[in-house]
Formats: sequence, C-alpha cells, structure tokens
Amino acid sequence: MAVITLKGLIDKNELGVTLPHEHIFTDLSFTYDFPKKPEERKFAFDKVSIENLHLLKNNPGLIKNNLFLDEEDLAIKELSKFIDYGGKSIVDVTSIGVSPKRKEITEITGKIDLNVILGTGFYIKESLSNDILNLSSDSLKQIMIKEFEEGIESTNFRAGIIGELGTGPEIGHWEEKLLKAAASAQKITGLAISVHIQAVPTLKEFKGELNGLKVLNLLEKAGADIEKTVICHADAKTDLKYLKKIAEIGAYVEFDHLGKDFYFASNDFLMDRDIDRITAIKELIEMGYTDKILISQDVCLKSDLCAYGGFGYAHILRDLLPVMKNKKISIRDINRIIIDNPARMLDIEKKYL
Repeated sequence: MAVITLKGLIDKNELGVTLPHEHIFTDLSFTYDFPKKPEERKFAFDKVSIENLHLLKNNPGLIKNNLFLDEEDLAIKELSKFIDYGGKSIVDVTSIGVSPKRKEITEITGKIDLNVILGTGFYIKESLSNDILNLSSDSLKQIMIKEFEEGIESTNFRAGIIGELGTGPEIGHWEEKLLKAAASAQKITGLAISVHIQAVPTLKEFKGELNGLKVLNLLEKAGADIEKTVICHADAKTDLKYLKKIAEIGAYVEFDHLGKDFYFASNDFLMDRDIDRITAIKELIEMGYTDKILISQDVCLKSDLCAYGGFGYAHILRDLLPVMKNKKISIRDINRIIIDNPARMLDIEKKYL
C-alpha cells in the first residue's frame, strides 16, 4: 500500500504531519461580485496590501485580486514556513474549475522538501464551462481515472485523491452526476473522495444549510466507500450534532477553516473562531471519534498568506497545537489527527496501484 505524491509512490508512514485540504495556486474569481456600494467600488480592482487588509475582514471578496493565488516564489516561501514547523505533506485539492496552474504545481516539487498530493475532479458548477457541465457521468469518471492512471494535464504526475468535488447550496442534477462519477472512479482507483460542502455565503444561493449528510447518502447509494470519504468545511459554524452524524456514518469530519473568522457583512454571517473549532474537536474526541477528524486551513486567498497578513500554512503547527494542549487534548490524539488519519485516508491498496 502507498500514497501517490508528486515525488512518486511513498509509504503512508513517510507522510508525517499532513494538511489534507490546501491550495497552492487557485482562481476563485468566478465568485466575484462587483460592489454595489459606491464607497466600496473604488477598492474593487486594488492590489491586496497592508492598507486594505482591514476591508477584507468584513468582505474577503471585495478586492478581486484577493481571489487569486498565483505567485510561485511566494508559494515556495509560504510552504517553507510549514516545513520549518515540522510539516511534511500537503494535499492540494484544487480541482478543475479553480485550477489555472495545476501543471505549475508540479514544478515546485524539485524546489522544496515537501510531499504534495494532487486532487482530481471538478469544483462547483458555477466555476465550470458548459462543455464540462454537459458531460455525462461516465465521461467525468473517465477524466478522473485518467488523471489517476496517466497524470494530470499531459504530465506523468498522478492524482492521489478525488477532490475537491464541488457541491452547491442545493443538491441538484450536477451534484448527483458528479458524485455518481466519483463513486464509480473510486471503485477503479481506490482513492479517497473529498467533497466541498458550501458553508459560507460566497454564493448568493447559500442560506446556511449544510449538505454533508445528503452528499453521503448519495455517495452511499452510488456504492462509494464512505470510510474513505471526507466531508469538507464542517467548521464554518460548528454544529456538533451535524459533525457527530458524519462521524457516525463513517466519513471523515474535516475542520479546514482554521485561521478563518470572516464576517460577511452583507449576509450578517460570522464564522466561528478557532477556539470554537478546537472545543468541537475535543468534544468529538471525548465521544470516541478521534479517528474521524481531519484538520487543515484551506489556504485559498491572498489574505490567507503570511505575506498578506494571514496565518499561512503553518498556523496549526505554530499557533494552534499549543492551544489544543492547553485544552487538554493529548499529544497522542493530536498525532492521530495530524499524522495517522490523513495517512489512512490517503493510503491506496496495492491492487489499485
């Protein structure tokens, strides 16, 4: 058994501390909504800088430039901070639709001592062209299988996870077709499936409902291995009842908003704080679900990076592990969450390789 990384196959025990949900390059500009207030419009096409970071706390999408991660040298510098604090591996789940530089990620591998696992799949329908949206479930499946067997975008760098698969505020035809395709692709590849659940109001249609349980029901009906399925974005607002149900079913509960506490003023939507997330993690541990918890930061905006005033990829290791210890979460449980669980999730049986 092994994990597929950009450096080739490695034993799961070589992964070490792993972030299971991050982005190195991404383009979220499809979510951009030109400001309606005259006093905000003057900032729309600014470059993100120290002078305007305060504006992004109440509206992370106000400045269009914030919606891109596209600087290779900066990416290496930011990832190096994670390595400096003991990080070994990152899962880049930037799927088709928000991935203008998937091929460029492969060029980083020779420049940094980091295991990178690439995702295959398709993001939410709003990010995709009609040519993709009109594909059959079987065609979507074949693309994912090809990126596992042959490599992404005419390279020989193979995908090591299915995801981040994009589901929207409502589960409709696209979501059903995509989830069916992913379940079928999983049967051929043995890969884990990671699913984006809309959890913040970056889309107007979002009314606050989390669809993780509906997604799991559809995947189960399609024959997916729920034990190798990740429900993402479970912690924008932590609902312990929702989290517990996901874990009970057997899927991984992913806390991947660590470091994010935006207030979306137009929707009066305040994200939970890291201390709320750590409290929920501790409660799940006490319920016996330690082996179903994953934690990450979902770095996807310029303002998430240290260079632009954010916490960066090292936030969990640098800032939050001491808090978890202060909250009486044991080192053993912490290591299960940041080392053992990602390794088990990413590990692929020999018969698929």
